[in-house]
Amino acid sequence: MVNLVRSMALDYVKYGIRVNNVCPGPINTPMFQKNPASVIESFNQASPLGHVVEPEDIAAMVYFLASDQASSITGQNLPVTAGFGIYSSQPVQ
Repeated sequence: MVNLVRSMALDYVKYGIRVNNVCPGPINTPMFQKNPASVIESFNQASPLGHVVEPEDIAAMVYFLASDQASSITGQNLPVTAGFGIYSSQPVQ
């Protein structure tokens, strides 16, 4: 996906089309909520921000990328992970 997004961004830029990819982390969806409370809590505790991603967080990123405010962003893979991408399993200080 990473290289596909980059390739498509290069191919479609001449048409004024920007191509980006949102890479979500664990998301608080009805399926996620079917996990035992202890599993949900362990995800929340493991997140540097103290929570998993909300669906609205993904929607906000997509909305931003579609807006004129993101007119200079193309070919990017943007993680929305509540910090899980930097999680090292070390205890929080």
